[in-house]
Amino acid sequence: MILDPFRLYRRHQRLSREAREEARHLRRRYGDAAVIAAWDRLGRPDITQWGRRVMKRALVLLEQDDD
Repeated sequence: MILDPFRLYRRHQRLSREAREEARHLRRRYGDAAVIAAWDRLGRPDITQWGRRVMKRALVLLEQDDD
């Protein structure tokens, strides 16, 4: 299997972009309770592996904003 560095870079960029959008959405919708809402969404059993990665990255962004 050959790893394509451009594909990995684009995937990383997409993950970062979707996490920022998700964090922005959670912050708009839930305000100060956005971190709690993110943890609730992360605990759902129907979340995909990609969705879990996005939500974990969004959670990191939300927790950084709280500091």
